[in-house]
Amino acid sequence: MALIQWWVGALVLMLGMAVGLAAWWWHRLRRRGDGVAVAGLERVRALPAFRALVRREVRARRLEVLSLVLALAGAALMAARLVGVSDESEQMRTRDVVLCMDVSGSMAPVVTDVLDTYLSLVAELSEERIGFVMFDGNAVTGFPLTDDYDFVVRGLRDARVAVEAGPVPGTEAPRSGSSLVGDGLASCVQHFDRPEDQRARTVVLATDNLVSGDAIYTLAQATELAVQSEAMVFGVVPDHNRAEATAELRSQTRRTHGDVLAVDAGDDANTVVIARAVERQEKKAILAAARDHSFDRVEPGGLMLVVGLLGAWTSRRRG
Repeated sequence: MALIQWWVGALVLMLGMAVGLAAWWWHRLRRRGDGVAVAGLERVRALPAFRALVRREVRARRLEVLSLVLALAGAALMAARLVGVSDESEQMRTRDVVLCMDVSGSMAPVVTDVLDTYLSLVAELSEERIGFVMFDGNAVTGFPLTDDYDFVVRGLRDARVAVEAGPVPGTEAPRSGSSLVGDGLASCVQHFDRPEDQRARTVVLATDNLVSGDAIYTLAQATELAVQSEAMVFGVVPDHNRAEATAELRSQTRRTHGDVLAVDAGDDANTVVIARAVERQEKKAILAAARDHSFDRVEPGGLMLVVGLLGAWTSRRRG
């Protein structure tokens, strides 16, 4: 359940309360002006029948006020658009994360930061699956999507050593070029192996987006594959990267409800910064996707409104 337009509901609630207070104040002023002097009123008030009548009136007014409050809350809830999320969207809390790393020479420090981030997060994972792909001129699978976290840790540690040692075997393709980001991203997106499952899909793409060579996929075409797969792409780029390259990457990742984070490669704080940024963006992407799979739930608000109005009408008649 979620409130899509909570601010509208809050506005209705505040307006209703303002109208109610104004009506109460006006009624109070009006009663002051209509007062009539009556002799022997204390004796009348002491009569059991009068006391019973007063108690009945007080109960009726209290019930009326509570009923109107219930009706107002129902109207506010309807205005705020309470939506239900289908079971398929609820399952999107489980994630498939593909670490997609441009391992050209200039990217090595950033790649190790991202690897360190997920090495530190593995202990906190439960239902997530992680995959790892490295690319330069060619894409090489470090390991497929898996929830075997011991295997993930070994794979990430081995990858970290390989990246720091120099060119990763199998990723170089001198005839094609280097940093073929479109091809790399397309390969990473194709690693999501359960298209029928409604899982949250995230690609953490570490690249400077400085393409040198002839790629099969442009960045835009690869991003379209991510859109079709309902995968959020989150870019991690080096600080002081070329502005136009970062801007292009950001415009494409936003098509997937993602974004780009620039990091000072090698900074000790990057592990926390990257983890928080990716998690924050994943939540936004999941919410956006959930809206596409959601449906309005007017029943709770409508029921509260009807019951409240009926209660107010009944108490008014009895009073």
